[in-house]
Amino acid sequence: MTDTYDEAFLFLHPEADPAVDRIAHEHTGAVTLFVWAPDAPAAARVAAELADQGVRLIELYRGFDLRQAALVVEAVGGRAPVGVAGYALGAARPGARGWATIYTDDNAAPEGVHVVREHADGSRTTVVGAPDATIPGVAAALVRSGVEVVEVCGGTPLTTAARVAAAVGDAAAVGLVGWPFESIEGAAAFKAAYEAASRE
Repeated sequence: MTDTYDEAFLFLHPEADPAVDRIAHEHTGAVTLFVWAPDAPAAARVAAELADQGVRLIELYRGFDLRQAALVVEAVGGRAPVGVAGYALGAARPGARGWATIYTDDNAAPEGVHVVREHADGSRTTVVGAPDATIPGVAAALVRSGVEVVEVCGGTPLTTAARVAAAVGDAAAVGLVGWPFESIEGAAAFKAAYEAASRE
């Protein structure tokens, strides 16, 4: 497996060791690194190292607030766009034990490709790539299995995230990764390159 990654998803978990709590996941011709960090300073160090290695995009999941996200953005220093999951007012559930991240992968099976990380405290992170059309149903199934927070990848349309929210109702918080002003151009460049590679 390569040490160069197209993108990275960083997750917060208080007991994580980012040196070992990581998974390199190949999908649709790309490699995404999933890394769990115990706190924002550790996540910032990981993000800076990944930026040094040429990662092209970073997304923040599983509980980053604005202050914590800012540490990562500052550590990356514009070398890669950084997006962070946001929620409707009052919807976030910071004490949740079941978290899921869903990204669009139109080449995946309808039920999606699931990567599950069980944590020592009994909580769980599930990352799923699924076709856009099936994402709401995939999210609803995850919530029925115990997921309390569904975070939708920044490469997925807001309208898909809205369909996810409708599918799960009040049973789970639903967030969508957004791109702050300083990351808009980098995220757009990543999107254009990804779409061009998909057409080849």
